Amino acid sequence: EQPVSITLQEAFRGTQRILEMSGHRVEVKIPAGAKSGTKIRVPASSAGQAQGDIYLVIEVLPDQHFEVQGEDLYTQVNVDVYTALLGGEATVNTLTGRVLLTIPPGTQPGQKIRLAGQGMPHLRQPDKHGDCYVRIQIDIPRNLSAKQRSLIEQARRG
Repeated sequence: EQPVSITLQEAFRGTQRILEMSGHRVEVKIPAGAKSGTKIRVPASSAGQAQGDIYLVIEVLPDQHFEVQGEDLYTQVNVDVYTALLGGEATVNTLTGRVLLTIPPGTQPGQKIRLAGQGMPHLRQPDKHGDCYVRIQIDIPRNLSAKQRSLIEQARRG
């Protein structure tokens, strides 16, 4: 078994590697949806060996924006307190591009919003995808203007 590291983007789209094996250059296709631990068989004949297939073991490198659980992805987006209270929109980066996410009024810190079909492709069914869950982080302002403070005080009193 030979380890091969790929990025999350490469795992999402599929990729290929050219490896040197027993003096032969071998092009290996890594399918979309490959996860850490996925094994890819390289036939002995293409690796220049008389016998004994070689197995590559995929390692998907950690990504700074996404956490992977099965076929589902988890990420987060920051919204201001006013958007959380009143509702609005936030732009979220997914592996397929940017998506405009609707933030419902009364959104709570840590609340998850599901983006159906925006997760990882299934290894054996690349046209089928998991979901992407977006955790909402709420930015609380540190410095309020006198007017903002007054309005919030009024709202607190009802």
